[in-house]
Amino acid sequence: MHEPVLVPVLNPGAMTGAGNNTWLVDGREPTLIDAGVGVPAHVEAIERHLGGRALARVLVTHGHTDHASGVPALRAKWPSLDACKWPVAGESGWRPLSDGQRIGAGDAELVVVHTPGHAADHVCFWEPERRLLFAGDMVVHGTTVMIPAGRGGNLRDYLASLERLASLEPQVIYPGHGPVIDRPIELIREYIAHRQMREAQVLACLRNGVTDSDAIVRAIYGELVDSVRRAARLTVEAHLEKIREDRAT
Repeated sequence: MHEPVLVPVLNPGAMTGAGNNTWLVDGREPTLIDAGVGVPAHVEAIERHLGGRALARVLVTHGHTDHASGVPALRAKWPSLDACKWPVAGESGWRPLSDGQRIGAGDAELVVVHTPGHAADHVCFWEPERRLLFAGDMVVHGTTVMIPAGRGGNLRDYLASLERLASLEPQVIYPGHGPVIDRPIELIREYIAHRQMREAQVLACLRNGVTDSDAIVRAIYGELVDSVRRAARLTVEAHLEKIREDRAT
């Protein structure tokens, strides 16, 4: 079976780092994991890899713009493209995915794993035979993942999704950003420990009378550039939401 091929999206930025990854799974049914943003050079690179063959489908991990907005450009090149995503009320034009569904990709089948937390519609794609996981924005080597409270993010769901991924015992993770992750369980455990540490810091702020989310961000993170500070505030708000939920139970 073919190894996944990295096709960079070419969209560097404060929130995307060097840019998104898309992963081409070649074979009988050439399949792209995540759609990019429609950069012509990205579409052309996929076309070169396929050597005149059609891209059969794109599997989108979640609806954030940097992962999903490239579908129209892909369909312009390959009109019969099958675009698949977890369903969201009011959306159309997608083949809906369901948890546990098997779907062809290259010469293999991938299993859909619903992993809400970073986004309510987030899914990962799991190849059990080789224990490969396409994980979207669940984990990124060298940094953490934003949990956008009020915008589909939920910290309790995210932690449960991390535990679900750990239970699969993947051998390698192909992420939506950054390098391939070859020690997945270790990184997932680091992620869970990091969130526990952040929760302890937020609780300490609350005990000291610091309750405003921006003030908590300053206390925990120090000075940040605007875009990163906004992401940190949303994640702090996700921690505050979880703490309120914990206290209500």
